[in-house]
Amino acid sequence: MAIYSEFFIADHHQAVARAKAREAGKSPAIDVPVLPTPGLSDFEIEVLGELAVKKVHATGVAAVLSLVDIELDTLFAIPDALLEIFAELNDPEDPEDVAELAAEWAAAEEMESTPEVTEPLLRALTAMAAAALKAAEGNAKMSLFFFSAS
Repeated sequence: MAIYSEFFIADHHQAVARAKAREAGKSPAIDVPVLPTPGLSDFEIEVLGELAVKKVHATGVAAVLSLVDIELDTLFAIPDALLEIFAELNDPEDPEDVAELAAEWAAAEEMESTPEVTEPLLRALTAMAAAALKAAEGNAKMSLFFFSAS
């Protein structure tokens, strides 16, 4: 399990700068929208991604996070297709989808959590994904990133 992890909306340059500051134990100089996560790893986010892909019946969507920089093994980009799935869950056709997905994620053998923890986190993540898509409309370089350090 990671010691510190977070999602944030930024462009590539801001994401790399933020990750380098975090790795150095410093506060990032650039203020961006951030969602702290309770020590989640990239693997646990990929487990969530796989469950989300199944939940929305998306086929051919890989839930693997993209490494942003070979020298930064702590910084990942959320692939566009997965970002769209998370954003779609922000305003689901079936309001129970997020609660069900949060329960499935908490119950996954890779997780050590409960739906009481995963549901608010998932709701915040889906809102952040929607905000990242909106930010990308105004600036195509904006995206959602995940930082996870042990």
